Amino acid sequence: MTIFHFGKHAVPFADVHDINVTYKYHDNEIYVDLEINGGAQLSLNLPDSLTFMDQFIKKVREEKGLLQES
Repeated sequence: MTIFHFGKHAVPFADVHDINVTYKYHDNEIYVDLEINGGAQLSLNLPDSLTFMDQFIKKVREEKGLLQES
């Protein structure tokens, strides 16, 4: 099971029901809101949003068999 770690928290990806991504292209900002099983919602700050997206993209690449080019 893949676990998303941020701050002092650990959330299994399996517990994430949905995500909402808000971005400000010209400000170079991405913010992620997570909906967790059971209805809880977490709004991540910028550093945690970037950590989540890095881990999520890695998970997608692994599950879809897409190799990241160097």
